[in-house]
Amino acid sequence: MDDAGSGGVIVDSGTAVTRLQSGAYGALREAFVQGTQSLPRASGISLFDTCYDLAGRQSVQVPAVALRFEGGGELKLPAKNYLIPVDGAGTYCLAFAGTSGAVSIIGNVQQQGVRVSFDTAKNTVGFTADKC
Repeated sequence: MDDAGSGGVIVDSGTAVTRLQSGAYGALREAFVQGTQSLPRASGISLFDTCYDLAGRQSVQVPAVALRFEGGGELKLPAKNYLIPVDGAGTYCLAFAGTSGAVSIIGNVQQQGVRVSFDTAKNTVGFTADKC
């Protein structure tokens, strides 16, 4: 957040996919596309603009994705938390979207399998692998 209270990141289990400020999303999308040049692209679906036709494939190699935070924290995501099926025909999409605002939102697809802890006394948020 800036001094005026604009921007920042919201952790919201009611939002499906993470929405990143447009500059951050553009950088993520560009890096992901560069790392997936060997995969066949598919048309975008709804808010997803980076999709692949993975029909008939047993496995694929995709770039690692992590959310990095001010202060050095990092949330490394498993591929199932950022490359998700969107139909029954083998189309998978990068489960992030851009937002025109200054606020980013970490959605529930990226939170799956992650324990989110809030320390209100220290004004911090923590992320750990959920072993349940």
